[in-house]
Amino acid sequence: MKLVKTLQGERFSTPPLWIMRQAGRYLPEYRAVRKNADNFISFCLDSEKSIEVTLQPLRRFNLDAAIIFSDILMIPWAMKRDVQFIPGTGPVLKPLEADETLYLPDQKELKNLYKPISAALKNVRAHLDEDKALIGFSGAPWTLLTYMIEGGSSRDFAQTREFIFKYPKHTSQIIEDLTEQVIEFLSIQAESGVNVLKIFDSWSGAVPEIYRSEIILKPHQKIISELRRRGYTQPIICFPKGLGEGLIAYSHEVDMDGIAIDFMTDMSWANKNLRKDITLQGNLDPMALVAGGDEMRKAVAYIKEAVSERPHIFNLGHGIVPQTPIEHVEELVDLVKSA
Repeated sequence: MKLVKTLQGERFSTPPLWIMRQAGRYLPEYRAVRKNADNFISFCLDSEKSIEVTLQPLRRFNLDAAIIFSDILMIPWAMKRDVQFIPGTGPVLKPLEADETLYLPDQKELKNLYKPISAALKNVRAHLDEDKALIGFSGAPWTLLTYMIEGGSSRDFAQTREFIFKYPKHTSQIIEDLTEQVIEFLSIQAESGVNVLKIFDSWSGAVPEIYRSEIILKPHQKIISELRRRGYTQPIICFPKGLGEGLIAYSHEVDMDGIAIDFMTDMSWANKNLRKDITLQGNLDPMALVAGGDEMRKAVAYIKEAVSERPHIFNLGHGIVPQTPIEHVEELVDLVKSA
C-alpha cells in the first residue's frame, strides 16, 4: 500500500493522495444516502450506510485510501453527552459543568457501543483493493473537551480556556479520562482491520502555550505509546491543527509516523523545521480546491516542490467543503498523480 509505505519512510515520485472528509456533502451520492438517515449519529452507526459512503469517493477518484465514515464526537456520544447534530447549527452537546462527574464506559461497553463501526471497518477492508489503505480515526482529548465544555462548536473557545485556567486539576483529570477513551476507540479500530490510524486535534491551536505540553503533547504521546504497548503496529498520523511554531516541539515529543500540516502553515517551513523521519501530509487550502484553475495548480506545485525530497502524502490542510466542484477534485487527482 503506497500510503503505508510512505508513512514507513519511503518516498515516491508521485505521492499518495486522500482527502480529509472525502466522504461527504460535496458528493451527490452521499447526499442521497444521508437524506434517508434519521439523524447523524444513527447514520454513523448504520453499518450499511457507513460502508456505502466510505467507498463512494474511491469509485469516483483514484485515491490511495478510504477513511471510515464516522465522527470525532462518537466518544462524547458513548459518554452520554447527548450529542445531536442540528441542521444549520452543527453539533450540540450537553455542556460539561465544573463539578460534574463524567460517565466513563468500560472496555466491554465500548466494544458493544462501537460494534457497528467495527463491522463497517471489517466490511470496507474486505471490499477495498489490496493497494488501497483503510484509515481509522479519533478526535483528540483536547478537541473533544472543547465540544463538551462549549456545548458545541466555538469561534474562540473562551469557555474552555476559562475552564482550564480556573480548574487546572480537574482539567488534567478530564484529559486523562478522555485519553483513555481515545485509546480504547482506536484499539477497537485497529482490531477491525484498519491500516492507518489518525488523531484529529482540530482545535489544538486554541490551547494556551503554558498548557500545550499537558493538554496536547503528553496525551498524544500516551495514546501512541499505549497503542504500541498493546501490539498495534499501524502507522499513526497526527493532526495538531493551528500549532504553528509549536509543531517543532510537537514533532520532537510525539512519536507519530506522519503529521498533517494545516493550510495556515507554510509547507516549506514545515519541511525545513520538523523532524526528517516524519512523513508530512497536506496541505492544500480547501478554498483553493473550490476555486480550481491556475491558482489551485500553482498551490499544488508549491506543495510538491516544498516536499520533493522527503516522504509526503498529498491532502488538504483541513476538510473538503460542501461547495467543492467535483471536477476540481478530478483535476486535483490528475495534478497529484502526474510526475
